[in-house]
Amino acid sequence: MSLASQLEAERLCAVCQERFTTPRVLPCQHSFCESCLSMAHLAREHRGRLLPCPTCRAVAVLPDSGVPGFPINFALNNLVQILISSETEVRRTPQEHCSLHANMRITMYCCDCRVTTCSKCSSTSHSHHHTEIIADVIDSERNNLQDVLAEMENRLKKSDEDLNSANEMLEKLTKQTEAAIIKINTEVDKAIEEVNKKKIGILGQVSALKVTQSETLSTLKENLKKNNKKTKSLKAAVESLLGTTDDVAFLQGTSEIMSDLQQEEVVDTAILSSDGNPPRWIDYKPSTNLITQVDCLDMGEVTLTTDEPVDTSSLLNSRVNTARVSTREHRRLARNPAPPRESDAESPIQINVERFSQDNAVIIRYDSTRRAGARAQGSATRIRAVHQIGSCGTSLGDFFHPCGMSLLSNGHLVVADQRNNRVQLLEENGSFVQMFGNEGSGIREFKSPGDVAVDAEDNIFVLDTRNDRIQVFTADGRFKRIIGGSGSGPGQFCKPQAITIASSGDIVVADSANNRIQVLTSEGRFVRHIGCEGSGEGEFMEPCGVAVAPNDDLYVCDHHNHRIQVFRMTGEFVSAFGAFGSEHGQLSYPSSIAVDGNGSVIVTEYGNDRLSIFDNYGRFKMCFGDEGNDLGQFLSPNGVSISRSGVGSRNLKFYVCDAWNHRLQMLEMML
Repeated sequence: MSLASQLEAERLCAVCQERFTTPRVLPCQHSFCESCLSMAHLAREHRGRLLPCPTCRAVAVLPDSGVPGFPINFALNNLVQILISSETEVRRTPQEHCSLHANMRITMYCCDCRVTTCSKCSSTSHSHHHTEIIADVIDSERNNLQDVLAEMENRLKKSDEDLNSANEMLEKLTKQTEAAIIKINTEVDKAIEEVNKKKIGILGQVSALKVTQSETLSTLKENLKKNNKKTKSLKAAVESLLGTTDDVAFLQGTSEIMSDLQQEEVVDTAILSSDGNPPRWIDYKPSTNLITQVDCLDMGEVTLTTDEPVDTSSLLNSRVNTARVSTREHRRLARNPAPPRESDAESPIQINVERFSQDNAVIIRYDSTRRAGARAQGSATRIRAVHQIGSCGTSLGDFFHPCGMSLLSNGHLVVADQRNNRVQLLEENGSFVQMFGNEGSGIREFKSPGDVAVDAEDNIFVLDTRNDRIQVFTADGRFKRIIGGSGSGPGQFCKPQAITIASSGDIVVADSANNRIQVLTSEGRFVRHIGCEGSGEGEFMEPCGVAVAPNDDLYVCDHHNHRIQVFRMTGEFVSAFGAFGSEHGQLSYPSSIAVDGNGSVIVTEYGNDRLSIFDNYGRFKMCFGDEGNDLGQFLSPNGVSISRSGVGSRNLKFYVCDAWNHRLQMLEMML
């Protein structure tokens, strides 16, 4: 490799694969763009101040000022600036002689083409153009360039003003978001307090009835004891009297006993009867529409307004120590719930109400178990990690940030080894089979391949992300064709991140930076696009995972909207599920998706370092995994594919690209 090539490689960030912009150096001495480190920390904001190095995974403690607190790598920054300056100088080196007529000096200027020429070119190829002697136009062109410079300065001034306004608005937005959360929590706490008051009142009624009934039964019990004692005494007297032979004594004793029997009090035992009268048991009959009332409770609404809220500062100042919500703490508690209390074991059965879109149905699920801090959480379905494949490296069978995979009909794994700029084929046990590709923009060359897909004929479609194209190969790695190119037009791409093949053979691509999904024929002809930038139904913020279900519904990971959207292949919106967070059913930067024949939707979460499993209606089933490098743990998973050997069986096998652990994991889901 030449010195120039080495210098070019040194000035590229390992994360974005572009020239460094404000390179920051971590304690492990690896350097990255400040914006790349900021994005890495944003995806892991709920982890606190710990930031793993994207290259070596050494954990750095974030400074108080955030990512900008890391020192600038001045040597690297100077190298980038020197290379940029040298390129600029090369571009601006004046050319004195005509490139077409080597013996002719450049003396003319074509005002139409805005190029310098020699007198011969001026009278031939530029004969019908407006040409002037350079000395005659230099002043006017210099003045024009001065005007351009003034316009650029005005633009920069306006851009700086807009940037300051954007920063101020972002700060205000952050504060207003916190204030809105405080408002919501305050109102909900009030509602909960009122419900708790009613609960206390009902529990008081139960206690009062218990006291009343207990007193009645205790009195009855004491009276029955007294009567039993007196009856036993009279019984003994009768038995003794029946044994006497003195007639006078017998008659006198009989008279006394009968008198005592007439004076004996009768105990009212009606409460012990089984005819239900009077009432004797305590029961609670809930309101028949209690759940409906809660479901229909008017909680207000969150809106975007043109007027700035006036109570933001007072809310933040008055509630900063008591009511301010820490999203990070909520996520920590969600991932590490407190151990169950002793009373939890005796808690009544929980009732979980779920509502989903199919016919507006409502499901009530009775669950006697509580949420635990186990690795797999949710329904009775369970997942186990079987084994891992590969490790960090450039050797055959090793990976550097694998982020997409598929399977051939013979079971071989096809993996997009992104940072190594290659595609690897492996057996299911991880044994190396084949590799093709290296860094570049030519045929069989890649720049950060982001995903792969395999069609019914075992053709391999490689999403060449930073070359904005698709390269198609046979199963043995022979090149067939190129599809696409850079741009935003039909059939063009801008940093596409995911690809899949529909049952019809059509190619489905997550055209991420264009915020759309494109559908192409197997030959690469444009069919349609779905979506545009936004957060509404059918809109995307960097879609980065696609899958086609057996019924041909299209599932899309809407990365920055933290949700999954479902479409018909014709582009018709069907439904959406998920919201930002780390609780069950919530998502944090969903990165890839797969759908099996049983209706299970497997989603990898780049931000939560886990898998979330849903049914095909978007109802949460379970989640698996957490942050780490042990088997069954993940660091930014970004790729999932279902093994064909597991299709139709009770145990579903699938593979996950554990991107920043630089490995694949094979997992098994017991259905």
